[in-house]
Amino acid sequence: MIRIQITLFLFLIIGSSLAQNISTQNLYDSYSSYKEPALNGREIKHADIEPLILELKSNDLFRIKLLGRSLEGRGIYLVSLGHGKTDILAWSQMHGDEPTATRAVFDVLNFFKTNDNFNEIKKSILEKLTINFIPMLNPDGAQVYQRRNAVSVDLNRDALRTEFPESQILKSVRDSINPQFGFNLHDQSTRYSAGNSHRTAAISFLAPAFNYNKTLNDTRKNTMKVIAAIYKNLKQIIPGHMGRYNDDFEPRAFGDNLVKWGTGSILIESGGWKNDVEKEFIRKLNFIALLSSFKIIADKEYENEEITSYYNIPENDKLIFDLLLRNLSIKFNNKNYIIDLGINRIEKANNDASKIYYKGEIADIGDLSIYYGNDEFDCSNMEAVPGKIYPEIFDTFDEIAKLDFLSMLKQGYTTVRIKGSVDKKFINIPINIVCAEATVDHSVKVDNNANIIILKKNNPRFAIVNGYLYDLETKTNNVLNSLVFK
Repeated sequence: MIRIQITLFLFLIIGSSLAQNISTQNLYDSYSSYKEPALNGREIKHADIEPLILELKSNDLFRIKLLGRSLEGRGIYLVSLGHGKTDILAWSQMHGDEPTATRAVFDVLNFFKTNDNFNEIKKSILEKLTINFIPMLNPDGAQVYQRRNAVSVDLNRDALRTEFPESQILKSVRDSINPQFGFNLHDQSTRYSAGNSHRTAAISFLAPAFNYNKTLNDTRKNTMKVIAAIYKNLKQIIPGHMGRYNDDFEPRAFGDNLVKWGTGSILIESGGWKNDVEKEFIRKLNFIALLSSFKIIADKEYENEEITSYYNIPENDKLIFDLLLRNLSIKFNNKNYIIDLGINRIEKANNDASKIYYKGEIADIGDLSIYYGNDEFDCSNMEAVPGKIYPEIFDTFDEIAKLDFLSMLKQGYTTVRIKGSVDKKFINIPINIVCAEATVDHSVKVDNNANIIILKKNNPRFAIVNGYLYDLETKTNNVLNSLVFK
């Protein structure tokens, strides 16, 4: 009988420990249970998140406050939970075209409101912390998928003047709650590398300076320690794929000024991951980073970290192209030259910012041996020539959609003409469209749209359509979208 009681006691102790474990791996494995299904894609607007915020009012766990309104009148909300002595402030989408962390914030809110095996650790965190989220600081920018606000001002350069309502709201909240730590959530270029390497910086951190001398006061030191602890946790999942932002002082930025005002400022930048165009994996990493950091702060785990661990995080570098073609031959005045060709795909929004598309541009030509590509091809003994425009003019999109695209590309055509004007910026077929009266230049030079045929023994081997590679031999079509030239 005694043996049974001891066994049961041990089972309960071990079971309780497992239930309370909020390890990186546990968060990674359980993420799908918390992912907010209403927020998909990168076109996250105010109308997408406001119903989710208002819905939280029915849950006693959350406190919802309308902080004010943007220039165009959209509501900016504060979502708070917990009653701990340590205040945390996190804000997202200060730049309207940086929505990755916004989605993750709602995943985190779902985590806290879900009844599951993490209940004890959630209770512990919320007894020690008061967590405050501003899920979308720049709703006007988000509406048109642009970095800046409605009058084209970068809100992250308005910390001193606080001229605009969005900036005034952020400053007012910071001053009223005086948080120990602030999480400044952004997106960075997907082409940042983690140091001098071929690895993308999926997540980057910064403990910003508060003066030009980059002085280390206690506030900044503690921020570095928190980041070092987050880095250690995420390293289990994405080793070699995290970077540290340059800490040059920017006197107008909110992050830098938060430190001056006494709040530890933790910048988290969502970068790139191969084949993660919508940044859904990066969203998951944000979810893990935020929850890990809350536990790290609640339990004061960061106090055991060394500042040197922060400085050991490799500094961001920009060494990655979306597509890198090595050892290509180009011809000029009947002479061949060997070059590398780097192509990047620039994120764009359609007219009403309801869809995101990409414009593939030739970013650089020459000796690119110090760079890397998310996709790389050795094009030795191959020649690059401009894609051609098909001579026939088509009447409708339907006609074009019925074309044999593989056959067209094998003939060297990357673009076709259509009559009249077209109210589109892109189309989801592997060939570009140019309106009949428009002109387009497909020559192989920097800043041009990348529409190129790669010849092997004078026969088309690859087609580059709007910066995407179509393998004409294997018939593998990687073209996400093509462009409409007007």
